Amino acid sequence: MITATVIERTMDTINIYRILRRHTWIVLIIAMAVFLVFSPAVRAEQSINVADINLGTVGENEFNDGYAFIPSHAIFWESDISWRITISSYDPDLGMSDDGTYIKPLSDLLWKLSDEETWLPVTQEEEELEWGTETGDGVIYVDFAVLLAWMKDVPGQYGTELIFTIESL
Repeated sequence: MITATVIERTMDTINIYRILRRHTWIVLIIAMAVFLVFSPAVRAEQSINVADINLGTVGENEFNDGYAFIPSHAIFWESDISWRITISSYDPDLGMSDDGTYIKPLSDLLWKLSDEETWLPVTQEEEELEWGTETGDGVIYVDFAVLLAWMKDVPGQYGTELIFTIESL
């Protein structure tokens, strides 16, 4: 008789586990459906398109000016939700001189929105380039400059990989 009671309790326990497992799956399916329906970031479509930026050969005029200038570089964006675009660099610097005696600082590469006055250095940290609540597509124009100094800079092939990221607000 005691054995039968234990078996019945075990069967009840197994049935409870089956019911709980079934309910857990139902709750998970409902939660996933709610997340997919009410989460705009999951359904959002965003893209950004930036052409290569190439300064080319820097000459005496640029060194006399103290900088080389790349005006109005176009950054095309598209988003169906509020958005933010950031700029950063993978690299900690712009590279080493040809003779290996000089490392050009990343902070010598500056950027600004073409219609603004304030220049900012490119960093490895994401810096907000622009943001908007309007949806659709558009273009942002960015100016770039590389600081140059006769007494400091050494000939070399300098560069970095810029990262432009679009994300939801």
